[in-house]
Amino acid sequence: MLDYLPQNPISSQTDPMPRLLITLGIMFLSLSGLIPQPTLAADHLVRVGVLAHRGKDEALKAWSPTARYLSREIPGYNFVIVPLNNDDIGPAVEYRDLEFVLTNPGSYAELEYSFGVTRIATLKSKTPQGGYSVLGAVIFSRADRADIQTLADLKGKRFMAVHESAFGGWWLAWREFKRTNIDPYKDFKRLQFAGFPQDDIVFAVRDGKADAGTVRTDLLESMALAGKINLQDYRILNPQQAEGFPYALSTPLYPDWAFAVLHHTPEKLAQLVTIALLKMSPGDPAASAGAYAEWTVPLDYHSVQQLMLELRVGPYRNYGKLSYLDLLKQYWMWITAALVIILTLAAAYAYVLRLNRKLSSTMKHLEQEIAQRQRIEQDLLKTRDDLERRVAERTTELARINEDLESRVARRTAQLLSAMQRLEAEMKGQRSSSEAE
Repeated sequence: MLDYLPQNPISSQTDPMPRLLITLGIMFLSLSGLIPQPTLAADHLVRVGVLAHRGKDEALKAWSPTARYLSREIPGYNFVIVPLNNDDIGPAVEYRDLEFVLTNPGSYAELEYSFGVTRIATLKSKTPQGGYSVLGAVIFSRADRADIQTLADLKGKRFMAVHESAFGGWWLAWREFKRTNIDPYKDFKRLQFAGFPQDDIVFAVRDGKADAGTVRTDLLESMALAGKINLQDYRILNPQQAEGFPYALSTPLYPDWAFAVLHHTPEKLAQLVTIALLKMSPGDPAASAGAYAEWTVPLDYHSVQQLMLELRVGPYRNYGKLSYLDLLKQYWMWITAALVIILTLAAAYAYVLRLNRKLSSTMKHLEQEIAQRQRIEQDLLKTRDDLERRVAERTTELARINEDLESRVARRTAQLLSAMQRLEAEMKGQRSSSEAE
């Protein structure tokens, strides 16, 4: 099988409408005061898109202090937060409605491939044991569901996730299902994507609207700490152990969120932002508001690429498949050579076919001539036989006539001789009489 990577898998599915909606949203937030306005007329507006996995209000509340921190650390620039969801983050990057983007590992990997964004820092989430630059997903059901103890028990059940393109809110759980030979698109009674905020999935499982669900790690603990749920009401499915990781976990761990720069953003500004993020102290108010510890150098996201390749999602959704155009671009030389050979063979075949037709026509003509000659020969033979028969008959008839003539001549000759003898006798008799007298 031929393998290839598709071109711009996100941009091929977008249109101008999402860009218009995003732009109008940014204008609305700015006018309503939710996005801080530049304090100085000379300040340059710098837009930071954030994937709002817990809703846009929560995203602004958590990340606006980070934007203010960057504005203080980098004079002359005013940073604002633009909350985005899974559907509009791609168009926002494609149409350059942002200068930076903060998003989950799967979203970052797709944006990197499709639009060339570059990670400049990786988030270290805040935990009771310190900062962790990794995350995972948790798969859970209600604790009182005796019929659901393992992932296999989810067959025929109702399952809820965030979005088909959600990394921690779907892909991580999907990979675990695949590894246990479960096809959620066929084996579940219902697979529902609830969107943001992820809190709604936790409530839906608690209230019996779904039999099980998945969210990113630390969400259950955060909601319990806020008094929204009781952790004892939930059972963790496919529990995993990771050394030092303090949260409930059902999947392997992957690099945490990436802070990335778009390719049109000035390099100098990207350097300043990178320095400002890396030097932020764990106790900074911006870090506390965002519930993270600090920032670290960008991690290796190869494991994220491997997951997406295995699931055939993101930039790998068409991996192993070739469209006619891709096939033509990749193998045009071989295709051209094959076409030349095919055309040559077709021309040779046509030439041989024409010769065969001519030969068949000639052979048919010769066969007709041979048949005609055979008929003539048969007629000649028949005529010869007829002539021979007639000659034989005539010869027989002439022989019979000749015999008859010979017989007649013989009789006539005999009669004539007899008459001559009688005449001679008579003449002798007369002469003797004369002499006697």
